[in-house]
Amino acid sequence: MSKAKKATGFKLTDEMMEVISNFAIDKYKKTEEESVKARYDKRLANTKLLLKNYRALTDHGESAVCSSDHDDEDYGLVDMLEFLSGSASDGLKIESIRRSAERTRIIIDHIDTMIDLYKNYCDRSSRPEDSRRYRVVYWLYLDPEPKTADELAEEEHTDRRTIFRDVNAAAERLTALIFGIDGLSRLAK
Repeated sequence: MSKAKKATGFKLTDEMMEVISNFAIDKYKKTEEESVKARYDKRLANTKLLLKNYRALTDHGESAVCSSDHDDEDYGLVDMLEFLSGSASDGLKIESIRRSAERTRIIIDHIDTMIDLYKNYCDRSSRPEDSRRYRVVYWLYLDPEPKTADELAEEEHTDRRTIFRDVNAAAERLTALIFGIDGLSRLAK
């Protein structure tokens, strides 16, 4: 007999292996569910962050001095490392600013399109709270002249807490629109 068999002298029964297997499967499923929820929660938080910063992002995209008409320059590894260390050439700094402005414009265009889809959804809905939710998001985050939650609560003949519940419900719908299938986690349940 080998030393391993002598040392253990223990054999798992089929019942014990089934219990261990079921425990491992349950643990894996729970970890996977937590991972999916964490990814969704991050996207929901990102949607709220995008809404809160919508005006600033729009202003940045519209006001950025750079345009995409400039020729792309090819920067090497040394240039990138210099940029990260703060000793980059002016050309690389300008390119970075230009790319940031372009990314901001793309993001704002996408958000605008998804907000339009959300508005259409709310307009077609027979539920009055859907229309109210769009109005709340519009006045709190999108309109150049925002209103406060208290002003909206008064105008909508509801309480302040309902306004924030409306923001949360709208953010869930917008997350599904903005992030596509990755934003559907909670809505599917």
